[in-house]
Amino acid sequence: MSKSPLTEAQLNAARANGRKSKGPVSLEGKANSSRNSLRHGILANTVVLETESPDRFLQLLATLIQEFRPETETERSLVENMAVCRWRQLRLWGMEKAGLSFEMRKQSEQSEQVAAETPATQTALAFRALCDQTRAFEIMNRYETRYDRQYNRAAQRLDDMRQKRKITVAA
Repeated sequence: MSKSPLTEAQLNAARANGRKSKGPVSLEGKANSSRNSLRHGILANTVVLETESPDRFLQLLATLIQEFRPETETERSLVENMAVCRWRQLRLWGMEKAGLSFEMRKQSEQSEQVAAETPATQTALAFRALCDQTRAFEIMNRYETRYDRQYNRAAQRLDDMRQKRKITVAA
């Protein structure tokens, strides 16, 4: 993946928020924090392909951790699941773009008529050729939907857990 999944503004905001943090205060929080780099490194090694950037994945994960601020092990796992789903979804979008770009170049090189068409027409022809010749786009669409659903489920479960904790603390 050649582009960062996060915009420069998002990265700057995450860094600024990180600088405001005083870090964990309790002994339990400090112990958890000391294991984060090992834990997140293992996660990145499991999810990130050799051609992708582990640092970009870790930036995505850090941004989600900063946004959702997980307090329990289960919440941390849910946020990690969200990062993995988002990373895989971004990978699929990159694959779709690469596939279409490759097919557009191939068709333009093989036909002057295609090369003379508008970019939108070239894209439509490439999409049609890829859909007719292979089930790749159908499968990528299925996986994209799956990752989006998993991300949203994890976010909803995280929210549900926090609501239950608020009710329990208030009672």
